[in-house]
Amino acid sequence: MNAITPGALRQRPWSLLVTGEFAPTPEVLDEIESVFELNPAIPGLELRADDGRQCTVLREYPAGHTAEVDDALEVIFAEQPEIAEIVVLGQEARPAHVATREAPFWHRDGKAIAEISDRMQAGEISPGEAIDMLKSLFETDR
Repeated sequence: MNAITPGALRQRPWSLLVTGEFAPTPEVLDEIESVFELNPAIPGLELRADDGRQCTVLREYPAGHTAEVDDALEVIFAEQPEIAEIVVLGQEARPAHVATREAPFWHRDGKAIAEISDRMQAGEISPGEAIDMLKSLFETDR
């Protein structure tokens, strides 16, 4: 377990991605970061100007961040052997999922996600093909 030093700041795993023809000020972006930190369930915000311009602000995660979640689950199982299951609580589009020692994945298709990533990194499929394959997995969440 990683100890947190008093007064140390923990860096969040995401940054802001702003798209559109409207540019928020740095102060507005600071407040949007606060919104995202206070309520992780909010997926993004759309800002609309009086003149019709707009932009969308989302959390942008680095490539491979979901593999890090799977790695953390695996460490949890290794560090405390009496843990048999970890329930990853669901959301509106995705029901709860149970990760086990044998399948320490945050998503029910975690093994397939890892295989797609491995195939892309090995050059067997293009990034576009990988994205399409991943989209098909997530579109079928039930």
